[in-house]
Amino acid sequence: MKIYEKLQQARELIKSQTIKKEGKNEFSKYNYFKPVQVSQLVYNACKEVGLMTKFDLIRDQFGLTGILSIMTISDEKEFIPETIEFKMATDIPEIKATNVTQQIGGAVTYTQRYLEMVAFGIVENDADFDSQYNREKPEPKKERKIVLLADSENFQKCVVALNSGYTMQQLEKKYTISSELKTKLENEKI
Repeated sequence: MKIYEKLQQARELIKSQTIKKEGKNEFSKYNYFKPVQVSQLVYNACKEVGLMTKFDLIRDQFGLTGILSIMTISDEKEFIPETIEFKMATDIPEIKATNVTQQIGGAVTYTQRYLEMVAFGIVENDADFDSQYNREKPEPKKERKIVLLADSENFQKCVVALNSGYTMQQLEKKYTISSELKTKLENEKI
């Protein structure tokens, strides 16, 4: 089987699973797949279809590049392995209270995760700042109710409405009725 067919099978296996995102970005308010979740999804799918991955972080004159190599594996004697590479420019993050080695580890962890997500079609709409989940939700419009004071005109409007079959609760949904007007209407026993 060709490597592209195996990769497609691995993608289909991953897409068929329902996985809850365990990571939570409190600052930007979205959930995400943790690196260990992505790694486990990729490992399980590769094992199933006969693939393996290898990650390298390479520095050259252009900076750091992450390379994810996906290779076919088999027990067959006449097997000819195939490889696909996915590449991504990256950098070493500045992580407070860590040493350089730990910062390089952060670059490896996250670059590998993002390359695996690209290669295996793992999509995170929550982390996509153009997605509907991250658009600012408009504040619901608050209906402003008209305040009915205890003047004779408002009193007459309420009397007509109540005599026409409206209840006091229906009027209060539409208007803010002042306590003075409410008392006046109750005293009239309409």
